[in-house]
Amino acid sequence: MRPMPAKARSTTARANSASGGSRITLRDYLTSTCKLRILGVCWVNWPSPSWTSRFVYGNTNAWSTDWRRSANGGSENSYIDTIDLAYFAGHGSANGIIFGVGSPAPATVTKNDGLTSWGTADADWLGLAACNVLDDPYSNLQGWANAMNGVRLLLGFKTVMNDVPHGEEFGRYIRDGYSLTQAWFKAADKLQSQNRVARVLAEEQAHFNDTAAHHAIATVVDSDFYWWTHTVGSEPARHVDVAAINGEMPVLRVQPLGLDEAVSQVNNLGAAFGVDVSAPTTPTQNVSLRQIVAETDVFYSQDGQLEMDNDYGLFLHADMANLWTTDSALSRQADAGVAMQAIDEEVARRVADAFLQQNGLARADAQFYEVAEDVLSFAPDARGANSERSGAVVHDEPMNYQVIYSRIISYTPTIDGRAADAPVEFSVMGPGSKFKIYVSTQAPTRASFAEFVDEAVIGGMGGYRAIQTPAEAAAARQLQMVQMLSMEVIEKLFANLEAIVALDQIPLAPDEVVSREIVSSTPAYWEGAIGFNQAELIPVYALEVRNTMRNPDQSTYVVSSTTYIPVEASYMAPLARISTTASLDEPLAPGAVIPLEALDASKTLVELGLDPSPNDGAPLNFVLGSGEVTYDWYLNEVSENSKVGTGRFLNYTVDLVKGVDVKEGAIGTQRIILIVTDTAKDSEPFSSQAVVTFQAVPPVFLPSIQ
Repeated sequence: MRPMPAKARSTTARANSASGGSRITLRDYLTSTCKLRILGVCWVNWPSPSWTSRFVYGNTNAWSTDWRRSANGGSENSYIDTIDLAYFAGHGSANGIIFGVGSPAPATVTKNDGLTSWGTADADWLGLAACNVLDDPYSNLQGWANAMNGVRLLLGFKTVMNDVPHGEEFGRYIRDGYSLTQAWFKAADKLQSQNRVARVLAEEQAHFNDTAAHHAIATVVDSDFYWWTHTVGSEPARHVDVAAINGEMPVLRVQPLGLDEAVSQVNNLGAAFGVDVSAPTTPTQNVSLRQIVAETDVFYSQDGQLEMDNDYGLFLHADMANLWTTDSALSRQADAGVAMQAIDEEVARRVADAFLQQNGLARADAQFYEVAEDVLSFAPDARGANSERSGAVVHDEPMNYQVIYSRIISYTPTIDGRAADAPVEFSVMGPGSKFKIYVSTQAPTRASFAEFVDEAVIGGMGGYRAIQTPAEAAAARQLQMVQMLSMEVIEKLFANLEAIVALDQIPLAPDEVVSREIVSSTPAYWEGAIGFNQAELIPVYALEVRNTMRNPDQSTYVVSSTTYIPVEASYMAPLARISTTASLDEPLAPGAVIPLEALDASKTLVELGLDPSPNDGAPLNFVLGSGEVTYDWYLNEVSENSKVGTGRFLNYTVDLVKGVDVKEGAIGTQRIILIVTDTAKDSEPFSSQAVVTFQAVPPVFLPSIQ
């Protein structure tokens, strides 16, 4: 097998909140052999075969021509169509995926650039981790389907998506044995926030079930296509009047699980979802469940279907046999004549509520929001470059239900020394606040409702980080409050430093943005995904944003997004900015020295000149984070082996030997990555990164004349 991402990142470097440690990539997951290693011993290998990486081109070595058909000036037949899985992560829109963002000449790969070309050689699956590529209307989906000429699946997003390591989780779940569709949707569930929708296009319905083993199966191209739409999010933040809470919010400290509590929770979740959570063994040794929980941040069952954050109890389960597959075990039972009971939205709600009660998973701060459907759609006779059909969908079929609950924190503010007449309800947002139970559309008829529930539930996510509620803190005289920055200050941060201060960055292509307008805002709290280390639920402003974007023909369209900015600077990531006196526009020869300086993150934004209007009555006269920071510099990737310096200043000498990413017809590209870490914070976001990219060329040696 030869699959791997053709592109690991987009051609633009963005500064955003990031971990200071080395990150496992999609390529690492697909090519690795060991799944679980404890104390130097590999206890569990991946159940699926490993993949081979053919090439990985990122940043300035990621070219639009690698995805464009030859008739449109491209060479996709020499690049993405020579491998089984190609993966792009970067900027996008319904117009296409965008290369060279921020450069003088960004290039978009459109539907027409791939017309009847993708898959004519070897490509089976294309993953597009970019905003809005697979958005409605139907004509947009039809256009992308017309590019699939042997490609079995096109995986992407209907809506905007967060700038998160989607590829890494996608790779992990593929190796656990999930189909590519299941892996795509599960990664979206784990990492994306509310109001996100993932989508997968398929040449044939059966292709939704593709695993790595299908890479060598011939694809029959015909005139129909299918798409599966998966709603990732849940309820938008409920409105709270800032004046009604006196411009302050309660501090909600997180209460981590003890080791015994975590082990008990793992066992309870295993029993609830019918997953084996026993510890693995080797021929000569045994490892205990307690040891795994104590030594890993996240517990994964051996089959990969259940995971739990060992510090906080957040969980995610997806039944591989029944969720996001067109060939489910439940449907096979029906085909075999087993008596089945159809499930509608009302029954799905009853099933989910009963499941939570039966297994002790119900939460006092969870309020029912809605029952949503994941839908498989089918369009016949709609292919072809010259098709003029209106594209009416012949069939929409709900494949499963999501019974969705919202996390709501109740708080009664004090006004003029007296308690308010009614409590305020704060929404908790972010991927860790999502709470939903997946219910099938049918299940075997059983004598008791409890038995029926066990078979009808096919997945779920939730858990929530435990907190001391405002009422409990007040009763114990431990209630603390945080003063909120004004909306004028938040609007400035949004306009100038969103990439650093926002907890939910949306990678819109700046070359296509005409304007961005905050249409509404409300105080809320933020809860990060499984593995996100936070000592408090982070108080934020939830900003609903209207983004006006420009099409290639200069017409405009609107994309809506939500971003979350902490209400106070100490909750924000530290500032990461790089300045240099060197010109990086032209290629640099080995031996050239690049002087790099990190802006002083211990100074206020006004002092650093980052406030465009410091005298307007809302100055940015504060430091991001605590101001106690360290600076680390890396070459091309963040790892101990790639570190090239510490401190605010770095004189980097260009060296072709060090990690140059070169492709045929290209000169070497290098990236210097600055990680700024807040050493005084005990929870994320405690680091940010900034990147400079330059090109390196080998020296020219002229022959000597004798």
